[in-house]
Amino acid sequence: MDYSVDVNAAKAYATISRHGQVLFNLRLFASLDTVGGLDDSASLDVDTSSNDVVTVTAHSSVWESRVTTTRFLPDRIETQTTVTGQGRLTDVHLLGGRRTPRGFLPSGSRLQWVYSPNPDRPSRVTRPAVEPATISVCGEGGEPGIERWLFTPAPWCFAAAVDSDWVGFSLVEPIAAQNFTSYHYQPVTGGFSLRLDYEGQTAVDGTFTTPLLVVHLGGESPEDVLVQHRALLDAAGVVPPRTAERPEWWSGTIFCGWGAQCALGVRTDRAPQPLATEANYDSFLETLAARGIVPDTVVIDDKWQASYATCRPDPAKWTDLKGWIAKRHAGGQRVLLWWKAWDYEGAPLSACVTDALGSPVGLDAESPAGIELITDAVSYMLSADGLDADGFKIDFTARTPSGSSLRHAGPRWGAALLHEQLRLVYDTAKQVKPDALVVTHTPNPSYLDVTDMIRLNDVLHDHEAEPGYVARHMAYRAGVVRSALPELGIDTDGWMMPNHAEWRSYLQIQDSLGVPALYYVDGTDTDRYDFRSEDFDAVKDTWSRYRARLSI
Repeated sequence: MDYSVDVNAAKAYATISRHGQVLFNLRLFASLDTVGGLDDSASLDVDTSSNDVVTVTAHSSVWESRVTTTRFLPDRIETQTTVTGQGRLTDVHLLGGRRTPRGFLPSGSRLQWVYSPNPDRPSRVTRPAVEPATISVCGEGGEPGIERWLFTPAPWCFAAAVDSDWVGFSLVEPIAAQNFTSYHYQPVTGGFSLRLDYEGQTAVDGTFTTPLLVVHLGGESPEDVLVQHRALLDAAGVVPPRTAERPEWWSGTIFCGWGAQCALGVRTDRAPQPLATEANYDSFLETLAARGIVPDTVVIDDKWQASYATCRPDPAKWTDLKGWIAKRHAGGQRVLLWWKAWDYEGAPLSACVTDALGSPVGLDAESPAGIELITDAVSYMLSADGLDADGFKIDFTARTPSGSSLRHAGPRWGAALLHEQLRLVYDTAKQVKPDALVVTHTPNPSYLDVTDMIRLNDVLHDHEAEPGYVARHMAYRAGVVRSALPELGIDTDGWMMPNHAEWRSYLQIQDSLGVPALYYVDGTDTDRYDFRSEDFDAVKDTWSRYRARLSI
């Protein structure tokens, strides 16, 4: 092994050392809390009789039995816990747990830095190890404390370092069993633990085994740790198979009208959603064409539809959306429609996840009515008898329902329920139009079978970051995608820029990260900068460089 192990049986932890220095004192037990109570260990029986395997049997306060098995392999450590009994899972604590009479005991560590593949503040890509981090299917822009909606979900892997020695904390689990909403790195002074949120939505009646947690060593960088993470998933056979081919048109340059809607809105004192009109999109594309900029793919953004759930055009905005798309096709362009995940506007209650008051909170892809509604909406948007669009930009996956009192039709929750919704959209889309392009912001290998391209998502504003931070942060996001899902294309996005200078800086590297995406037409929204001829030239230069790369 490339590390040494010293087990303290009395305290149920293992000291892990590498290159002559201690990395961790890893707790060899877990706590699986339930709605009925917290999971305390009254006693822990540590068995070290098997070579490179430690088994810890607990006397649990809520389970008939709880057994944690930890395997010390040449390049990694694997740990998993199985409980027997009945209960509804709430918090599952890994590498730490409750032991009476000392309370919650985390693992000890000498970690200095932690990296999360889930973007939040641009100045906090790699953060001090005493700062928490979360990977989740839940988040919300503008909602204090949970502004982590950009990759929902990111890969289930944290990276951490002592000096230049990087390690990973990877969850290895089939998507059907990922009934949790969030994966947390929870630091304390001199230590940490990990937590999964099941929110009382997973009922155990018999046995339950936690996701396999793999601590893998020897990473050269955070991105290398993510490459190792993907390799672990592939070796375990938990990455869903991908059958869709990659048509050439998927690599075409993108214009998305959302930024232009916002720029027009701030100049006319109007909200952007009412500006998703046929007249405005004609104007946007005519303005670009007059400057010699003709995108290969056009995205019609929020809110082209009358109701989010049913996805019929708003007749006050689009007199003939099908005809408009046909004209774009005749001109050699493709059209994607913006689709808002989870939104129940226009849906019957029977198609929804509901709260304790019986009010809808999101579409339920496991209810018969929800399945029918989503299937109908997708078929209508893509079929020749409907709008004949070419695919979707799927947004707001971070609105995945969260809460122990919510009610829904099937057994899935959290990441598994989000995947089921996207699977329903994706499979229906491919049945109707096999070359349809489905763009999401879910760069997690468990979602490989329900997406064709990963969008880097919105630009965050960070007043503490140094100039040029937008380009750096988007490059970091692209690195996450390349490391975890190298099979997929990247939509580089481009909104909401903090100012014109940051937009120009990012424009210079878009072609090196993925498919260039233009969101603005004649100026930015935040600083209301009106474009000049050199700005249009810069767009053309970036697109020319990108198209030259494709021809090589």
